[in-house]
Amino acid sequence: NNAAIIINTGSTLEGRALSTAGSIDVDGILGYTPIGCGSPTLTGPTAPTLGTAACYAIFSTDGAVSNTGITTITGDVGSNNGSATGYDSLLVTGTIHPIPDVSTAQCAADLLVAYNYVNVLPYDIELKFPVLLGSSLVLTPHTYLMNAAAHLTDTLFLNAQGNANAIFVIQINGALTSSTYSQVVLTNLAQAKNVYCKIEGAVSINNYSVFCGTIICNNGALGALNTGVTLNGRSLTTTGAITTTAITAVASPIPGSCGPVGISNLDETNEAITIYPNPFSASATIVLNDISKSNTPQLKMYNVLGKEMMNVIITKSTTIFDTSNLPSGV
Repeated sequence: NNAAIIINTGSTLEGRALSTAGSIDVDGILGYTPIGCGSPTLTGPTAPTLGTAACYAIFSTDGAVSNTGITTITGDVGSNNGSATGYDSLLVTGTIHPIPDVSTAQCAADLLVAYNYVNVLPYDIELKFPVLLGSSLVLTPHTYLMNAAAHLTDTLFLNAQGNANAIFVIQINGALTSSTYSQVVLTNLAQAKNVYCKIEGAVSINNYSVFCGTIICNNGALGALNTGVTLNGRSLTTTGAITTTAITAVASPIPGSCGPVGISNLDETNEAITIYPNPFSASATIVLNDISKSNTPQLKMYNVLGKEMMNVIITKSTTIFDTSNLPSGV
């Protein structure tokens, strides 16, 4: 009452600053109204389905994937049309796919589905100054559009408002770059697994930056994840090379279905059948590596009680079975 309010740099105000007569000065603060005091409960959009792409921390559908320096990865690394080089298997908790295989092929297909979803997702809010992304900007769970290239500088806060399941989708119709030491900070129960950034163009994350979320890059190289970058999420591109330099990437959580499993019962010297993922939930893929050696193969699936759940004649070298209608766990 009858006095000024001054809130200085780095402070957080969960509430309101109200004055009957006097100035209010703020400088680089985080301020928001408390949940339950007139603020809506925000959940954001429905998250895209990553499928097997969730197994990968670093992946390109069409482009080489390479590393220099000491890089630590949790998740798979690979390309479906190029090589994956420079990664130390002792520092990768996951599978390095040095050349394309059945796993990278499935990942490429699943990544395209995820991209198509986030690309056409209707946006709630358009951010008019993409070149100033960050700068202590606070975003709540929504779908955001930036209709030009964006530059992440300083700090971008993602505030889930106490909802651990809240989803953030950021659509960037252009390239994404960042300044050194830029960071995405998760607040109020926001989780990296619920953050998705779709980029139409190249991506370059500068030295010692921290990025949280899944990067889905379309038709552009993930030109550089530079020295000291921490990626709490995934770096995925439909087209273009990916280079990493002494980074730390954690694609958490890793689904339990990740990792192809080969079965060689039909031929002791050559792997005749590949089944993945294992375990599976929504679908399973069976690959006959030489269908000419097969004589009308048949798939029968039973539950633990002995009831037949599926009976299918396999006529192609690669068959994907929809198992989403089956009860889980048995």
